[in-house]
Formats: sequence, structure tokens, C-alpha cells
Amino acid sequence: MRTKPENIRAKRELAKVGMAVSLGTLLATGFMERMGGQSGQAVRNVHLASGLALVGFSYWHWSLYQRSTDCRGHRA
Repeated sequence: MRTKPENIRAKRELAKVGMAVSLGTLLATGFMERMGGQSGQAVRNVHLASGLALVGFSYWHWSLYQRSTDCRGHRA
């Protein structure tokens, strides 16, 4: 099953936006913990969740740029 190029482009763009948002949240919550003195459990939970989201979006972004087996000329 092949995916349309427009669909791939939209998914790649969505993955990039997700990475940017999760990285921004990770940065903000990191500053809130270290500089602002707010070290509540909620801030830590948001920081952990945004870090996991960044890893997930990064993996999704990486997988969207992988060549399919059909493009390589052989099948798995």
C-alpha cells in the first residue's frame, strides 16, 4: 500500500510541530523547576510527559523518512 506524497508531507509537518511543542514544553518546565523554584509534582509530571512526547514524535518523524522496502528493489 503506497501513501500519497501529500499525505506524507502532512504527517511530516505534524511530526515537526509536535516535536517543537514538546521541546518548548520541556524547556519551560525545566526552567520552572530549576530557576523559578516551582518544584511541584504537577510540573515534574508535565516535564516527564513532554520528554516522552518528544521521544515519540522524534521516532515518528524518523520513521516517516525511511525508505519503504518497495523502493529498495527487494521485499522482506
